[in-house]
Amino acid sequence: MADVLNKLNSANYVTVKVTDNAIVNGNNLLAAYALAKTVTPNGAALSTGNRLAVILPPARYDLGTQSLILDTQYIDIIGSTSDRSKHYITSNVGEISRGTVEQTANNVKLFNLTIENSNTTYPVQEPNIDNPSAYFPDSNLNLTYIENVLFSSNLDIDLIWIFSMRSGIEYSGTFINCTAGGFSFGGYYGTASGTFKDCIGGNYSFVTYGTVSGTFTNSSGGVYSFGGNGTAVGVFKDCTGGDGSFGGNAGSASGTFTNCSSGGSSFGGYNGTATGTFKDCTGGDYSFGGKGDGPGLASGTFINCIGKTNSFGGGGGKPNGTFTNCIGGNGSFNL
Repeated sequence: MADVLNKLNSANYVTVKVTDNAIVNGNNLLAAYALAKTVTPNGAALSTGNRLAVILPPARYDLGTQSLILDTQYIDIIGSTSDRSKHYITSNVGEISRGTVEQTANNVKLFNLTIENSNTTYPVQEPNIDNPSAYFPDSNLNLTYIENVLFSSNLDIDLIWIFSMRSGIEYSGTFINCTAGGFSFGGYYGTASGTFKDCIGGNYSFVTYGTVSGTFTNSSGGVYSFGGNGTAVGVFKDCTGGDGSFGGNAGSASGTFTNCSSGGSSFGGYNGTATGTFKDCTGGDYSFGGKGDGPGLASGTFINCIGKTNSFGGGGGKPNGTFTNCIGGNGSFNL
């Protein structure tokens, strides 16, 4: 924990008192945060160089139907060990525009936590930005820093719309070694403009039907992730997506992609546009601007890339980019 405190530049902290009762622990966590807001570390006001940490010893913290509301900058929440499963914050919040952890303050850091919304009774709805979540931040909190955090919910797209992370907003902060479920990291019609490293999302994560303009390293998502059905204009390295990812499925892939892999209709595939730079990338059928029943355009730069049937502007599309050592299946390159 000393390393984390050094990273925060904080010698001051409040430690949550824990018991063998999860509800008591949850109330103690809320009380510790309220106390932290009254503290002046080092006798000075809170600031980016004078932070305060709320330390969570290993325990389960059950907030009931309450939320931990992070409304004060420079107060950070830290699990005391690197095992995030040991610092478990949960609530049963099933109301619109609410979450287990809600965040309105921008300059906040979270480390070594599991954050869960256990609700199973929220009525069936389409995904939107107001659905309850485990993590429910305001949009575009660019100074947020989150490391080694698991976000969890009972999301089932056929039954319930409780998200692990709020969907449909802009995620512009920094996320390192974070894991979440479907529709996370921007989700449905959102924006992912921040920095994401070693992160894992489910289906429709890292934005679908939206814009992905951030920096992504060694991260993975499910189907239609990384700007699926939308625009992938960011920088992607060593990332993996499912079908329709990376601006696929009639989307646009205009960013920089290095050693990334995905399923079919990806990288601006299936009637989309692949105008970016692609190196050592692998896609499935109709990838890299492949044509299905629409236009299809592969006008970018492609180096050592592999696609399957009707890839690289194939299937009647427009393969007018630069192709070096690339391999496509039947109908690729309009051959």
